[in-house]
Amino acid sequence: MKINIIVVLALFCLWSCQEETKDYSKIEPGVSWDLAQHRKENLSNINYKLSFNLPKEKAEAILANLELRVTLKEANEPLVLDFNPNNTSKPKVFIASDSIESIQEHEHLIIPEHYLKVGENVFQIAFQAGDQYLYRNDEYLYTLSVPDHARALFPCFDQPNLKATFNLELTASKDWTVLSSTYPEITSETANTSTSVFETSNVMSTYLFSFVAGKFDQATRDNHHFLYREQDSLKIDESLDPIFNLHKKSLAYLEAYTGYSFPFKKLDFVAIPFFQFGGMEHIGAIQYKESSLFFEDYMPKLSHWNRANLISHEVSHMWFGNLVTMNWFDDVWLKEVFANFMAAKVVNPNFPDLNFNLLTLVTKAPRAYSVDRTKGTNAIRQNLNNLNNAGSLYGDIIYNKAPIMMNQLEMLLGKSQFQLGIQEYIKTYANGNATWEDLISILDAKSDTDLKAWSAVWVNQSGRPVFTNDIIYENNTIKSLTLHQKAEDGSANLWPQQLEIALIYPDSIVKKTVFVEGKSQNITSLKGVPKPNAIVYNSNGYGYGIFPIDPVAALNSYQLKDEVARASNYINTYENTLSGNIPVKTALNTFLNGLQHETNELIMGTLSSDFASLYWNFLSEDEREALQPTLSNKLWERLHMELSSSVKKSVYTAFSNLAYQGESLDQLYKIWNKDVTIDSLKLNEKDITNLAMTLALCNHPKHDAILAKTETQISSPDAKDRFKFLLPALSSNNADREALFISFKDVKNRKNSSWVGTANHYIHHPLHQKEAIKYLPLSLELLEEVKNTSDLFFPLKWLQSTIGKYQSKEAKAVLDAYLSAHPELNPQLKSKILQATDNLTRYQDLIKK
Repeated sequence: MKINIIVVLALFCLWSCQEETKDYSKIEPGVSWDLAQHRKENLSNINYKLSFNLPKEKAEAILANLELRVTLKEANEPLVLDFNPNNTSKPKVFIASDSIESIQEHEHLIIPEHYLKVGENVFQIAFQAGDQYLYRNDEYLYTLSVPDHARALFPCFDQPNLKATFNLELTASKDWTVLSSTYPEITSETANTSTSVFETSNVMSTYLFSFVAGKFDQATRDNHHFLYREQDSLKIDESLDPIFNLHKKSLAYLEAYTGYSFPFKKLDFVAIPFFQFGGMEHIGAIQYKESSLFFEDYMPKLSHWNRANLISHEVSHMWFGNLVTMNWFDDVWLKEVFANFMAAKVVNPNFPDLNFNLLTLVTKAPRAYSVDRTKGTNAIRQNLNNLNNAGSLYGDIIYNKAPIMMNQLEMLLGKSQFQLGIQEYIKTYANGNATWEDLISILDAKSDTDLKAWSAVWVNQSGRPVFTNDIIYENNTIKSLTLHQKAEDGSANLWPQQLEIALIYPDSIVKKTVFVEGKSQNITSLKGVPKPNAIVYNSNGYGYGIFPIDPVAALNSYQLKDEVARASNYINTYENTLSGNIPVKTALNTFLNGLQHETNELIMGTLSSDFASLYWNFLSEDEREALQPTLSNKLWERLHMELSSSVKKSVYTAFSNLAYQGESLDQLYKIWNKDVTIDSLKLNEKDITNLAMTLALCNHPKHDAILAKTETQISSPDAKDRFKFLLPALSSNNADREALFISFKDVKNRKNSSWVGTANHYIHHPLHQKEAIKYLPLSLELLEEVKNTSDLFFPLKWLQSTIGKYQSKEAKAVLDAYLSAHPELNPQLKSKILQATDNLTRYQDLIKK
């Protein structure tokens, strides 16, 4: 009998273990929606008490400890934490002082159910921190956990709707400064190290946890602490006041607009050299790209506006994203659109000399169109089944189409009702999570329009409308004007929107605001109006889509006196050119006319960009060779005219983009060597360094001497490190460029994604493509690894800086072969490929016609 009982018990234990193992095997890598939902229902009251020992040498392991407190509603299955470090060290889990078993697999740390109890559970975990997203340099380091990279640093529940409090302890070199979400409560020192114990944080999502440590200078005003490494004394002197003032103004405006006081314990910030993004809204410790904050006063107004907009954007996140957080990363766009939308409200009144309809038009629409015109476009809101794909959701649709949508939404509601809705939203979901449906339900109750139906197209569908017109004139007046819209992708979608139509006369402009909502709409307000010389559609920039323009109107765009109408014409010209409605050379002449006559710096930026795009992407090599001397000569002449410094800088940019041979290359060298002085053209050290790299790219006869001299003139150690990294990409020896690109197979050589993207730009520039095209298969084969090991914007940048720079049939063949060989490719990655190679595909289609 005893033997039978023992056998039964043994079989039962074996069955139990097999069942437990089977359950573990169901857990997939990343953070699945199912796992996240289950944990949200079962877990609460989470606290992470973390300690990290930060060695000064960046190659040494970072040893860390976590005390995890979590309340369980049920305790009948294993506790699954997310942990995916880039090391093989196995974590050790303890309850009190007793070591317990745990399983580490499928990017998770699993604690078996028999160690769990209903109510509060406390575990101690000793582990080696992952440093894949802990960016370690010789003199500083910083974390960057968005969107799902906290789990690469420490064991956690890495999903936005499981907010937690944090207690942090950092031990670092005694000469390093540390920064995190709260202030240190206790600081102790040894002979070589300093340990800071930070006070308990507010509740936050894991992607908002951060720390910075290293050698930084520090400035303090109004209880805000600012760390930076910039060494240019002029930039520092002329930047500190606006940096602090902009944070102060942003806080005051957002508190007033939302009706909700600043919700966190502090607001400090740090400027990091060559930071991956413009900024990241970590609670209590915003991270910025150093070059976005520090520059001289003489820089163009747009540079000053960009800095102000960036700061206001990140501060806006304290309410939109940090206080009220999306429930899941399918709504990541919501925090970004509000940060953009609110930043404009904060910043624009401080720049009375700028035309903000113009600014919004030239900074938003072209970038949104750059994605929406492609076969890889996406809706503002995208489906997401696993957080390991969350990084692919970011892009120009979120950052640039969504603000256009939000502006249309505010116009539908009216500013007052919109603000009341936002205040209700903030108050209702403060310190919690919300969805787009939660917000639209609040706003829908304040509107006579069916906002849910409106949202179904604008937010949940991809693409854009194409507008066409039918005009009948009678007795030199407009008898009827009908505006038609259809979806560019062939779907039945229609985008209800408010836009403006401008009628151009020799001595005046007549503007009419219309609301378009059907397939065809007769604009009755224009009946009987005198026949105009020209018509500009979307003349105030509020609309969205491809609008009609004919070649003659395009060529005469520079004559329009209204700035927004002029810019709208240029944007419509570019979009209609890529759609095949306007010849490429007509568009080039349109933009050249603009470059020769334009005096507005915002429009000049658009002209310069579109001119370069058409030149390099939509002309054959022979066509470029034939046109280059004439085009560069006209720009060189314009460069010597009397212009403001900002406009002249745009002309210089356009010139330097195509001064790659002959007399123009010699002229470019004379600027670098200071043999020629051009009035009002102000070039700082960074500009001079970039000019030297352009000369090297173009294989100037003094290639080696230019690079050698430039290296000695770079004052910033961080900038010099970047320059040295890029030198092989600038080499006149193809073997050096090849070796550098091949080295990117190793993830450690892709650590600084910004530098890698720039290196790829030089390696795969059209001037080098005959040699570099053989690297394209490798660039595509590395894509999935790049996606799994890099920051959220880099996969697209990788593609744009490699195969996205080509136009040849050979490159198209490489693209087609890759897509054919990978039918099961991650859908988000396939979309990024189609976005990056849209110009390649369009050009090949164009030359077949």
